[in-house]
Amino acid sequence: MSERTPKTVLITGASSGIGRALAIELARRGAHVMASARREAELRALCDEITASGGKASFIVCDVSDPDAAAEVVRKSERDLGSLDMVISNAGLGGSTHASRLDVASVARMIDVNVRGAIVPLIAAIPIMLGQKHGQLVGVSSLANKRALPTSSVYNATKAAFSTFLEGLRMDLDPSGITVTDVQPGFVATDMTARNKFKMPLLWSAEKAARVVCDRLERAPRIIAFPRPMDWLTSATRFMPYWLLSRLGRRLAGNR
Repeated sequence: MSERTPKTVLITGASSGIGRALAIELARRGAHVMASARREAELRALCDEITASGGKASFIVCDVSDPDAAAEVVRKSERDLGSLDMVISNAGLGGSTHASRLDVASVARMIDVNVRGAIVPLIAAIPIMLGQKHGQLVGVSSLANKRALPTSSVYNATKAAFSTFLEGLRMDLDPSGITVTDVQPGFVATDMTARNKFKMPLLWSAEKAARVVCDRLERAPRIIAFPRPMDWLTSATRFMPYWLLSRLGRRLAGNR
């Protein structure tokens, strides 16, 4: 374990995808990982895999869309681990739906998980880290936070909201010594992206993404965005006129 590797970490959305890969990678580097998600069987299998390799892992079952439960996961993690050096708010929902097929229930569910469920664990960790006088707050948003795209209005909006929250959090907490990092992945091979029906350029494995994130977190940057070409491209969309962005977006989505 390097001096900058956190000793205790809570990861939400840890049962699969990037969250699972982060748990394995951080445990490999010496951290005691508290993994949280809705699916107990997957969490148990993750912890068994980590401990079989000589690492330390525990789990708590939680649906982060329940704000009281999400906050309690943070407090329980600090009690069980003895400290809380890092919280990675990773739980999230994906999916694409044309505006003509949107329904209030599914929209509300995505907002509950991707916005409220992402924000609450970080809020709950702040008083703990202020008391410790150290800590890292990490949110996993997306490169999709830059502009809207066809069939992804709700998803893009939730990721933009979360990124904006992280930026404001960082401004408030910088003087206290608590660092805040916004992780912005491009396409990563997960159960969620496996449902996409369009070509995903520069697709990374979850394991590669986890290695890159963990390497960069040691420097506590403001933003970790990858792959770099996708970061450049999505950043450039901020300066694209609407007609061009709309046309390119529909083409990528297969809706010409």
